[in-house]
This record gives sequence, C-alpha cells and structure tokens, in this order.
Amino acid sequence: MVNDTTRLPGLDGLVVTMVDDNNDNGLSVVHMETADERARVCRRCGVVATRVKEWVTARPWDLPVGGRFCQLCWRKRRWVCE
Repeated sequence: MVNDTTRLPGLDGLVVTMVDDNNDNGLSVVHMETADERARVCRRCGVVATRVKEWVTARPWDLPVGGRFCQLCWRKRRWVCE
C-alpha cells in the first residue's frame, strides 16, 4: 500500500498503517510496518525466507514531524532462514 502518508516519515520500505493523535501524553503515534520484500533476504546466505519467526515492535522516540514530536511504532517481522 503506497499513498501520501507513507512518504511523511521519509523512511523507504515502510508504510504507515495508522496515526493515533488521541492519547494521554500529547504525542502523535505513527504505526508503521515493513513493506520492502528485500527484508526477507538472509544477509548471510542470500536465501529468501518464507516463514515468519516472530513479530517485534520497535519504538524510536523524539522524531519531529510537522513541528511536533511523535513516536514511531514500527511492527516488523523477523524471518526464519532455511
């Protein structure tokens, strides 16, 4: 899914799935997922993974977007190399 919101953070290979402005701490939370198929390729052997090992969420802070600080909530897959 590529649309204008995916370009806002300027992070290639990620797509914005939701933006939450209604939270108690006053920060915008931008939910993203990895969309780049190259993330499935093993760095060691070059095999394209077909099974997901697990989902993990990274939450980097202090990223200004539109003059306000926001939190990224990056949901990404960890793949199993076979």
